[in-house]
Amino acid sequence: MELRTTRELRRNEQLSKAMAKKADGDAPAPAQSAQKQPPADKLTLSKQALSFLEEQNRKRLEQDMEREQRRQARMSNSLSQLESSKGHLDRLDKALKVLSKCQKIAASIMKGNRVPPEDLRYLMENDPEGYKLAMAMRRQNPDPKDEKSVLDEEDKNGGSVEGAESGGGESPSVEAAGPSPGGGEAATTTE
Repeated sequence: MELRTTRELRRNEQLSKAMAKKADGDAPAPAQSAQKQPPADKLTLSKQALSFLEEQNRKRLEQDMEREQRRQARMSNSLSQLESSKGHLDRLDKALKVLSKCQKIAASIMKGNRVPPEDLRYLMENDPEGYKLAMAMRRQNPDPKDEKSVLDEEDKNGGSVEGAESGGGESPSVEAAGPSPGGGEAATTTE
């Protein structure tokens, strides 16, 4: 056993010496070749890589700016659509309130109850077909009830303004009927 361990020790020493010589002899040569080649390669590659990266960054920046502009445009478009739909919803809400009031007035008329004159005028202006239908379906009520007005102060004030506007709209048609005899005279002249 002793012989074996001694032989192994000698062999290990020889191997380590051979490795040390090999490492000492190879180390200076790669260091010299590494110093000669890399500066030229690194310099050329780094300039090319730098210009390539700058180009890629510029393109990416332009794309990001375009995306941001498109996103801003979509957001402003969505916002304007939201605002216009809000206005549309407000108009629909007002129309629904008017229709609801007209239906309440028409129901009171159909029951045969007495309705305030401003409510009748409101129904005639805002729902003429509903007014005609309510009057046609009115029942005879031996004990008619006096109904309270379903209109707000705003509707009463707005109704009188609307009535003046619609009356103004009706008067030109009446006045237009006045000149038609003059037009008739012109017609008789052509005959």
